[in-house]
Amino acid sequence: MVKNILIVNGAVRVVGNTDILVNKITEGSLNTGTNITIFNLRDKKISNCIGCYQCRKKSTCSFQDDMTDVRGAMEKSDLMVFASPLYWCGVTGLMKTFIDRLFFYYHPHTKPLISGKKALIITPMNQKDVAHESEVLVEFYNRLFNCLKVKIVDMIFFSDIMGKKAVLNRPDYLKRAYSIGKNLINW
Repeated sequence: MVKNILIVNGAVRVVGNTDILVNKITEGSLNTGTNITIFNLRDKKISNCIGCYQCRKKSTCSFQDDMTDVRGAMEKSDLMVFASPLYWCGVTGLMKTFIDRLFFYYHPHTKPLISGKKALIITPMNQKDVAHESEVLVEFYNRLFNCLKVKIVDMIFFSDIMGKKAVLNRPDYLKRAYSIGKNLINW
């Protein structure tokens, strides 16, 4: 049986470390029984949530933008991969806007559309001390996905890579990303 994997890439930088890791993951997943869909948020038009609560009242969003397609892919996925570099103890602005729009799933009528799904977190970061520097991000993801009843299967950090394409100087990271792709079918 084919497993549907959705990768949401929140990187702003084109062909930066996050893109390279996502590409390695995708490369590793070839011929493994997975069907990969990638949404690069920088290429999508996703409006900021305005807190109108239409999702709560009518189970629809007041915006008809690219988030509609992303939600459709989320609902069909077996595993969601969220990839974003660490920016100031959190995700990029693009990823945060996307995550704010996940409020759509926080209500009894829509929560069942993604509850029970699995999520994998991929985070490149320039800091070396992963435990300390990612503490806020880890708590953020744990609270978010707990509210949505989505199970985080793993959070994987690629530390000490700052400059654009710096991950190319880390063959161990490239090998690990490829291995993640090979094993997506098992999560």
